[in-house]
Amino acid sequence: MERQKTAHKPLIVAVCGDSGSGKSTLTDGMVQLFGQDSVTHICLDDYHTLDRAARMRAGITALHPCANNFPLMTEHLQRLARGETILKPVYDHRTGTFGPPEEVKPAEIIFVHGLHALFTPELRRLAHVRIYLDPEAALQQQWKIMRDSTSRGYTVEQVREQIALRRRDSRLYIQPQKRFADIIVRFYRGSLYYRTRDLAHLDVRLIEAKHAPKIDLSDVLEASHNGRKPALRLVEEVYDGVLRDVLEIDGDISHQKACELENCIWAHMQEINHLRPERLSMLGRFYVGNVLRQSDPLALTQLIILYHIIHARNRLRQNTEEEEVSRRESPASREPVEGRGGREREPEQ
Repeated sequence: MERQKTAHKPLIVAVCGDSGSGKSTLTDGMVQLFGQDSVTHICLDDYHTLDRAARMRAGITALHPCANNFPLMTEHLQRLARGETILKPVYDHRTGTFGPPEEVKPAEIIFVHGLHALFTPELRRLAHVRIYLDPEAALQQQWKIMRDSTSRGYTVEQVREQIALRRRDSRLYIQPQKRFADIIVRFYRGSLYYRTRDLAHLDVRLIEAKHAPKIDLSDVLEASHNGRKPALRLVEEVYDGVLRDVLEIDGDISHQKACELENCIWAHMQEINHLRPERLSMLGRFYVGNVLRQSDPLALTQLIILYHIIHARNRLRQNTEEEEVSRRESPASREPVEGRGGREREPEQ
């Protein structure tokens, strides 16, 4: 197996959520910001074991664990984490069939998104940053209908039928993964959306686990006043029975205020300022059908998650350097655990 030379151990970012929850939209903006050649981007739908027609004949959905090849998924991520090249399967959503496999080389940052990105203990241990997309149910249905009817060959009625068929599997196999996430991202319809019906102005909540490493947003919160109320607010709240920190982003934030807060966040990431676009055009992009739109709340969400990723990458580099020093001083020392810098314990339930 070819080993790719990278300056540092790869950082794995797992983005999980139900079908149509916004995983690709959230991830694509960050991938485009880094550049396709600077990151590795894996969609776990490629690890389905059955194509669309075979799933229909078997009466099984893509959400069911039996429809996914977890051993191969895990093996490939382990190899990428070791700096090895893989030959990955390819699933074509336009046709619902498999294409020829493709060679994938590891980069310093590996984005992994899919229905089951946090499903097994092995996958969770491999991920350094764990994100779960949990939009308001009505929004998720709207997004899925728009996407599948415009780019995946379904009629609107077929999508509605699929949503109904998948509901049980979503409850059993997808939604429970949110408890393992460092950050749960929830888009929902706020007051401005109900006045305008504009998907560019959704409210957002970033719900952070208490066990997750924290980033400093004090100056961003201080600068967030948006007229009558802050555009960003940090509160504590019980979510699914667990006390969490919640960062709220108002959907009615002005573009001027969004740019001001963007400047504050970028100031914390000097090491990647060369990636900074002149405006928010690289972030906040989403599609309504086939029409490309821009959203300031989405852009801020992506930028805050990017801040988490850079913070995690710096921790990983430091841990790797310390492990290397320890290994040189003690040749018989144990090899480090893959994944979260040696953090094997699952978060408390």
